[in-house]
Amino acid sequence: MGDWPIGRKLATGFAALACACSLAAFFGWVIGSRELSGFGVPSRPPWPLTTIGYLALSLGFLAAIQNRLKEARILWGAPVVIATLSLVQNSLGVDLGVDQLLFHDSIQGLNFPHPGRPGATPTTIFLLLALAGYASSSGAWQRDAVASLIASCALGVAMAAAIMIVFASPDDPVARLYSISVPSAVIGLLLTAAYIFWHSSFGWVRLLGSDRPRGRLLQLLLPAVLIFPVIPSLLESGMEGAGLLSPLSARLLVVLGNILAVGLITYWAITRVAKEQDRLHGTMDALRISEERLATATSAHELGVFEWNVKTGKLEWSPGTEQRLGLVPGSLSDFDSWRAQVDPQDAQRIIDTIAHTVAERADTFSYRYRFIQPNGNVRAVEGSSHAFYDDSGNLMRTVGVILDVTERDEREAELRARAAQLRSILETVPDAMVVVDQDGMIRQFSAAAEALWGYRAEDVLGLKLTMLAASDEREQAEAAFARFSRTRETSAIGRPAPVTGETADGRRFPMEIRTNLARFDGKTLVTIFFRDISERLQTEERLSELSAELAHVSRQSAMSELAADIAHELNQPLSATANFLAAARMLINNGEGGERVSEMLQHGADQTQRAGHIIRRLRDFTQGGDVEMRIESVERTIRDAVELVLVGTSQFHIRVEYDLDPAAQQIYADRIQVQQVLVNLLRNANEALRTLPKGRRQITIISRKVDDDMIEIEVSDTGPGIPNSILEQLFSRFTTTKSGGGGMGIGLSISKRIIESHGGALTAENKPEGGATFRFTLPAVEEGVE
Repeated sequence: MGDWPIGRKLATGFAALACACSLAAFFGWVIGSRELSGFGVPSRPPWPLTTIGYLALSLGFLAAIQNRLKEARILWGAPVVIATLSLVQNSLGVDLGVDQLLFHDSIQGLNFPHPGRPGATPTTIFLLLALAGYASSSGAWQRDAVASLIASCALGVAMAAAIMIVFASPDDPVARLYSISVPSAVIGLLLTAAYIFWHSSFGWVRLLGSDRPRGRLLQLLLPAVLIFPVIPSLLESGMEGAGLLSPLSARLLVVLGNILAVGLITYWAITRVAKEQDRLHGTMDALRISEERLATATSAHELGVFEWNVKTGKLEWSPGTEQRLGLVPGSLSDFDSWRAQVDPQDAQRIIDTIAHTVAERADTFSYRYRFIQPNGNVRAVEGSSHAFYDDSGNLMRTVGVILDVTERDEREAELRARAAQLRSILETVPDAMVVVDQDGMIRQFSAAAEALWGYRAEDVLGLKLTMLAASDEREQAEAAFARFSRTRETSAIGRPAPVTGETADGRRFPMEIRTNLARFDGKTLVTIFFRDISERLQTEERLSELSAELAHVSRQSAMSELAADIAHELNQPLSATANFLAAARMLINNGEGGERVSEMLQHGADQTQRAGHIIRRLRDFTQGGDVEMRIESVERTIRDAVELVLVGTSQFHIRVEYDLDPAAQQIYADRIQVQQVLVNLLRNANEALRTLPKGRRQITIISRKVDDDMIEIEVSDTGPGIPNSILEQLFSRFTTTKSGGGGMGIGLSISKRIIESHGGALTAENKPEGGATFRFTLPAVEEGVE
């Protein structure tokens, strides 16, 4: 009983006190004490059957208060049987011989019309309180209203009987009919009070105990209604006893006093009710405005508010809720109709949740279920509800909200599908993927990353990204990521960058990384793809070696084709040297002076140096060796290549024009490789021009600065140009412009690769006026830079 509500505690106390009074009155008959039976009024003791009826009623209420309804119904049957027997005997005028079954001799000594038979008032109280008990323990939806009405009638009967005990005249026939003993009146009032406090949900009982204006009005009105009618009766008894008024005058005074009392009470009650009505109208207006605001808010947020009366099963919904769910208005009017339109598994799960909530006496519970629309579509809802219980812990009603989450569920399902697809893609991508947060902590580690580094994902999650770098580069990597976290510099995003990694067993390997950013909720995630480029670097190194060998072979092939021209060019200085030496010998033999001899020898030496210069250029061009990148003069590189190609070709009368930009003086390149490109282009131009008349054979070489870090060199001729069929695939291997299969078709392909390895580009086009133009770019170097 420690956690019972106060109403149940009071009900238990009143019922127990009524039980004790019933036992005391019955015990008086047992020991033959009418003083005890009548509670000090030996002339009006309650009959034994009456005390038994009251005792059964009391025990029934005690059992019902403790939720032992089966025993309570059995006990309530005893007073119903006693009252029924009394009514049958009085109505038919018969004596069934049950009035004096107990204590026959003691009852015979009392002068009453039907000694031992319960009177009209106890019989009425028995029937009313028993019926109230049966009504309250049934499952009928009207039980509260019926029980409240019956209990109120029982209270009225008991109070009327108590007033008759004090004020009624023994000679009054009405008083004799409804006369009642003191114990019966007391026990009747106690049982009625026990029932009323047991069912404190009665509207007027709750109102009487509340602080609201109506409750305060009832608190003042009830004592006035009970006390004011008693005052005239007290005045009547006093004046008649003192002999101040005749019996007729005294009765007239009582009537006038009661009329005055009723008038005063009525006037006062009407005045108070009018004031409360005015206040109620203001409250109702405010309540209506509040309800309109609530309806607007719930409609804006697409919320549905409902109330479920558990006893009746009735469901009430806020306006528009059923329509928003795609249901017919009124189709969710009770629990059964709701259950018929909810997914069966969801409905059973909610019923289990409610049962668990009631067992735990929890205040709230949450739910999620799916409505099946008439067209077969499904709407998902979720929400929560507040539970209300009676004093016995039974669920009376719930008030809750629902929210349509169908679109949200569809979006979440789509996101889950995309996430699963993305995971599948990332797990099949050959590149290793690592996701880190803005602090550099690893958050995701793909299967390819596990295979690349030899770590398991669960071993590296939450650790620093720098642990994947080579041990001697981790500090540098840590500083770089810290700088990125501080500045959020994104210039390198999406661009490949070479780094060195280190596996779990200590093996170092080169790799290339690409990064990208994702920002959400003020946080940053960095996705990094790692690619092991060990094999690619080995392949590139081998290709570079092969390209160098091929370029060397190409240069040797070019020199073999120029051998005749070079031999012709070398023949001139060598022949001149021989002639100068022969002239010097003749002068010496003739005994001429030394000055002429010295002059001849000097001319021979100059011609010898000229031949040596030609041989040295040929040797530098044809020798094979490592690539040597350094700062070179644009003009010197171009002129040396021209001299190398045009040596010994003066008979072809080919003119070379130069238009060199003074702002484009230095390049950063391998001089031999750049000269090889120029030699290929000049040789092609040379051969194309030999078919033209002598006056039209011209090669133009132009240099210009195209931007801050590149220099463009252009070689053009006045020849017939490049056939369109060949121009589109000019730089492919084994494509040649020479007729008769005179070339291998690899010169331009090698030239393009050389220029691209320097970071430039090689292009070709035909000039509108005739001839071909080749352009290539090389890295520029500012003058004065070492």
